[in-house]
Amino acid sequence: MAIIDMHVHTDDSPDADIPAATLLARAAAEGLAGVGFVAHLDLNPDDYCYGGFNAEGYKRSLVRAEEKAQGTLLLRGIEVGEPHRFEDAAAKVADYSKFDFITGALHAVREGGMVLGPEAWGRSTPEEIIREYISETLEMTTTADMDVLAHFGLFRRGMAMAGLDTSFDETDLFPEEVDAVLGALIERKIALEVNTSGLRRLEKTTYPIPSVIRRYRQMGGRMITLGSDTHREPWVFYGLEEGRKLLLEIGFSEAYTFVNRTPESYSII
Repeated sequence: MAIIDMHVHTDDSPDADIPAATLLARAAAEGLAGVGFVAHLDLNPDDYCYGGFNAEGYKRSLVRAEEKAQGTLLLRGIEVGEPHRFEDAAAKVADYSKFDFITGALHAVREGGMVLGPEAWGRSTPEEIIREYISETLEMTTTADMDVLAHFGLFRRGMAMAGLDTSFDETDLFPEEVDAVLGALIERKIALEVNTSGLRRLEKTTYPIPSVIRRYRQMGGRMITLGSDTHREPWVFYGLEEGRKLLLEIGFSEAYTFVNRTPESYSII
């Protein structure tokens, strides 16, 4: 399975509990080509991981992990929450030049707060919150310093937890808005992540959903990353093979990684 998992959290994030060395050893045993580690760098006080990033501690963890590499590629990354809002503060905490890639993530919208759980979904209609999420994702992808857009469509997680229907297709409901986000990714050479963590949740789908990935390809998008969003057992590296098969069905033969913030493709056939 020649896959590089570009979204793996270690115990350096407050919501994860497996050391990087353990994860890299397991990746080597399971035949992964590489692991892109990301520590949460969240400066939104509403976020569970707020203030939990320790640059020196994370660096030491990855140095220890290199001893377990066994030929498996180790990539250094961070997942910055709402970087368009907190980029200046993030730059004081982490030196972006020390990382192979920067992942941008939208966990909360300005007006409604966190979309990861059910709490945001009672303040207005789901359509209004989704539109707000997509609009702010566009702002993030057009202004923030980032290499990968994480889990576009993550709002489905909170919707499912709130008992709401997640079977809709945002390319039908908000075609112009979705196209604007995908167009910004293509123009700025930011990779679209296919995050497989939703496959293990109530919503049973990738983030983004397959139709968004298809539309990205139709528009000329080629820079795709695969990420399991690993945090803890029993979901380590979950769904990567299903994600790979989905990409092949849509017409992709390559996925991407980043080394020293430079994109590099590799075959997934």
